[in-house]
Formats: sequence, structure tokens, C-alpha cells
Amino acid sequence: MLTNNNLRIRSIYNMDHELVYSELYQDMIEKGTDLLIERFRGYVKECRHVAESLKNFIRIKNCLVDKGLLASKRIVGVDAGHNGVHFRFAYVPIYNAVAVLFEGMELKGEPLCIAGPPDIWAVDDEPERRENLLHMALEYYAARRAVELWRPNYLIIDGGIVLNPRLHPNNSDSSDYRYDFTYTVMQALELLRVCMENDILVLGFVKRSCMNYYGSLLGYDKFRDVTFLSLIMNEGDYTEPFPIRNKVSESYARIARDLSIDVCMAEIYSSYVKTWIIPFRIEIPSFNLDRFEEAISLIIASANVMGIPYPIHEADRYTRISKPFSNIHTLNFFAKAVELVKRGELTSEELNFLLLQHGEYWALTDNGGLKP
Repeated sequence: MLTNNNLRIRSIYNMDHELVYSELYQDMIEKGTDLLIERFRGYVKECRHVAESLKNFIRIKNCLVDKGLLASKRIVGVDAGHNGVHFRFAYVPIYNAVAVLFEGMELKGEPLCIAGPPDIWAVDDEPERRENLLHMALEYYAARRAVELWRPNYLIIDGGIVLNPRLHPNNSDSSDYRYDFTYTVMQALELLRVCMENDILVLGFVKRSCMNYYGSLLGYDKFRDVTFLSLIMNEGDYTEPFPIRNKVSESYARIARDLSIDVCMAEIYSSYVKTWIIPFRIEIPSFNLDRFEEAISLIIASANVMGIPYPIHEADRYTRISKPFSNIHTLNFFAKAVELVKRGELTSEELNFLLLQHGEYWALTDNGGLKP
């Protein structure tokens, strides 16, 4: 029974709770954004200085787009998606890759779809990182399959030809992760080999680039290239290609030598092209450098209103693994486990292994809630 004393205690608790919340709100939303906008103003001011310092250092050209370039060309776009699930007992990766074929900028036939093999990772410290790595391996594999199947003129993959340096193994990574990294690099090298042998122009289109190549050359380490380049590039502009030199590119060269592959085939260059309000970064292998202007024209001519080449935009529509999709996968998995309980192959206690990890949530509708 609730007494007056109980109600008083609850009222005090609720008042304190609301007071703490309001103070936290004020610190984060009001005062926090005031301080943040001051830092942002200083950042923008410094960014203008960097842009002014670098604009005569960076060679920028404007592309004369060949409007007839895409009329009769076959273009393959490839993307991959991932969104695994944290259970109490392990992480279950979910990833896929899709390739689509365009001819004259019209979608042709059915997409090439490949699902990542099901697995259980019980002791990985960073399972999402491993999943990210393997979804790139699957993307390179799907791209090679598409090239062999459709023999396109152009291939555009979503993401880099050179893996993100954050995916490179470190001292704490397991032997399984190191094996997966080598396997992924081998898939990338095999894709490059097939493209080179079939005279296919292959490009990586990096939508989220944090690279600081130009700034680091002059000691401006706090700025992403795309930030100050957006101030000095106009739509249709591009920068001259520069070689990618990092620990991942070194691993590409080492693994190529181990496989008796021409190391020059693994040399990848990068450039920025402005197809929208900010530049995007592209990657191109050295054996395609003689077709660099053609590559820039391809990117600009095939870009949609958001600056993304339409072939990879279309592939992205197939590969996106939303939270509801991931949860449907989990529910199906759980339903099949329940059948094992009914048959006596699992106990009800063992079924509890499939509880979601703390902090995970269900989302079976587009707005992130549970369907009533």
C-alpha cells in the first residue's frame, strides 16, 4: 500500500531525477553547443587559412565531360553491406555483396547477389571490425565474379580498392583476423588481375573519406582533405592522382610478392573529384592511370543528384542491411532454435543464449519501434 511517506519519497526522487536531467540537458544542449559553436568558428577560420595556403600547391583541373561516354558502355556497380547481431553468447555476422549491370545507364537483367557465410564469433574483441573486413572481401569477390560474367567496360566499387588502415592487423589481433586480412587482400589482388587482363577500367569510390594527404604534407594534421578542398574546388573539378602509401598498401605489395604477382599491379592512386557540395575520393590502379581523365568523366557523367555514381547507388539499395532486417534474421534464427527445444535437442536454459546482448534493441518497423 502506498502511504503519504511513500508518495513523498517518490516525489522527491522524481524531482531529483528531473533536476539532474535538466542540468545535464543544459550542460550538453545549451552550454555544450555554445562552446561547440565557438570551437567550430575557430576551426572554420583556420580551415580558410589552410585552403588559402594550399590552393596554389594542389593542382586542380576541371573535367570536360564526354556526354556520349555512357551511351553504349557496360558499367558494373558493386556494393556490400553488413549489420551483425550481438547475442549474449556470441556475435553473429550478417553481410552480403551485390553487383549490378548497367548498359547505356539502364539497369540490365538481375543483380548478382552473394550472402556472407553464417558463422559464430564468441571471443572476438572487435567483431564489427572483422565483419567489416570480410564484407570487403565479399565485395571484391562479387566484383570479380561480375567482371567474369558480364565483361563490362567499367567497374565501380563502393569503397576503396585499398582497405581502410583501421582494418590492418595489429599486435592484439587473433590469428583468425590475420588470416581474414590476408584472404581479403588476396581477393582484391585477384580482382585487379582480372581487370588488368581484360582491359577494364576499375575505380573505387570512397564516400566517407577521412584522409589527410594534402594537409599532412604541409603540417596541417587536423583537417580532412575534403574539408578544405570543398572551399577551393568547383563542381566538375578534380585533383591530380597521388600514390596511396600506408601500411595497407605495403601489405598489398608484400602479399603480391609472396604470390609471385607483379607488384606494380597492386599500386593504387587516389584523387578527389567534386560531383556534389563536397568532393569525393576515388581510387584507381596504376595500370589504369593512362585512362585517368576518362575515369573522371565516367564518375561525373554517372553521378546522381547527391554526387554518387548511379551504378553503386543502385547496388547499395540491394545490400543495405537495416536494423529491422537484422532483427528478422534473428527472429528466424530464434524460431528454429525453439524447434530444437521442442525436439529435445536444446534445453530452455540453452535457448537463453540467444538473448540479445545488453544495449541491443529490437526494431521491426522503419521508425525503429516494435510493430504492435
